[in-house]
Amino acid sequence: MPSRKDILLIAGLLLLIIGSLIFFHPFHTEPMWMEWVAGPVLIYFGLPLAMVGVAIHFFGGKREHGASLPRVKTRG
Repeated sequence: MPSRKDILLIAGLLLLIIGSLIFFHPFHTEPMWMEWVAGPVLIYFGLPLAMVGVAIHFFGGKREHGASLPRVKTRG
């Protein structure tokens, strides 16, 4: 079961794979608009989602529920 932080990564990779299959390996059964419009749109939406998902997966901080932010000293 993927964790909540991996959902964005999985969605991005799924969009990227589907878009790449439509655009780079045409099946010759879909209409041309799908090959030239839907494929690149899925790639352009999937690539940033996958990149952000990877960044969250590897660099996302683990904060506990009860953890508070560090206090900042103010003037006055």
